[in-house]
Amino acid sequence: MPRPAKALFCAAALTLAMPVTGASAEENLANLDAGGLVIEPADQLELKAEDIFLSAKQVRAAYRFLNKASQDLTLTVAFPLPEVTGEADLDLAIPNPASANFLNVQARAAGKSVEASVEQHAFFTPDGGKEGEITDLLKGLNIPLLPAGPATAEALKRLSSEDRAKLSIPGYIGQAGENWVPLWTLRSRIVRQQVLPAGKEIILQYSYAPSVGSAAGLYFDRANLTGESLTQYQKKYCVNEGFLRAADALTKRLTAAKPQAVETAKTPKTRQTYFGYAFVGGGRWSGPAGRFGLVIDKAFPDNLVSFCAEGAKKVSSTRYELKRNNYAPDRNIDILILDKNVGP
Repeated sequence: MPRPAKALFCAAALTLAMPVTGASAEENLANLDAGGLVIEPADQLELKAEDIFLSAKQVRAAYRFLNKASQDLTLTVAFPLPEVTGEADLDLAIPNPASANFLNVQARAAGKSVEASVEQHAFFTPDGGKEGEITDLLKGLNIPLLPAGPATAEALKRLSSEDRAKLSIPGYIGQAGENWVPLWTLRSRIVRQQVLPAGKEIILQYSYAPSVGSAAGLYFDRANLTGESLTQYQKKYCVNEGFLRAADALTKRLTAAKPQAVETAKTPKTRQTYFGYAFVGGGRWSGPAGRFGLVIDKAFPDNLVSFCAEGAKKVSSTRYELKRNNYAPDRNIDILILDKNVGP
């Protein structure tokens, strides 16, 4: 019996902002984590190198594969977008909610731009029931598949009572005051075909605008960041004593600043931003990358940054780098930036 073909897989994920002491719900914006490729079939592929660049402006990923087979391979290459599930009071940072390619993913192969299509499917799982697809129903009612954003909210408002009942009775949408909230889940991927000749290597590259969550202001003084909040930040972002001292001093300095009646370019303002990259989730490469490189850029030299990446070294005023051989990350990475360069 032939052995099933393996897939190279790295999942996308949704990460909600942790509660921030002192910030109202309106000031918080949740982020979505994306990352990696799904390639089928993958039995005869070797990942020679993986290079990841992470910043709040752009994420870039490059993968160098070798076809170990004695024949050419026709590969299905997919970049999974983050799964999005609608809920009340969900405020997500989505770079381009009007597009099916809502992270503005761009693909390149062998140094050239390549066309790719977007596949999207909407699903709903009732309490205690089985998941079912509702893509065709939503399209038939001219409802955007993304269960977030103003376009979907407006489309639900415009529905007739009869059409709205087709969604509300089975529980696909719920009412919150005068608004209707989408409760389905959207799964999307950017997909294309790639031919890789026998014994040859190819570099596949992807870039996209990350989903960057944010919270207005800083709340890292010792009076606020304690107990469970501190434990969460230490677990997710590996904040250490040096980071906490600098953040505490910054928070106290801004708190002590005299309020100004009119904001100017010199008015002290700041925020915390957070984004991530999904290295793992449901599976990983069939083997580690022969060479692995990770670069994280915090944008401005005086920004404070914290993340979990043992062995990462500071290589410039804004960049940190991790290099490994025969390496596969065993956890996703979340990046916290205390941004002191917020304009009025």
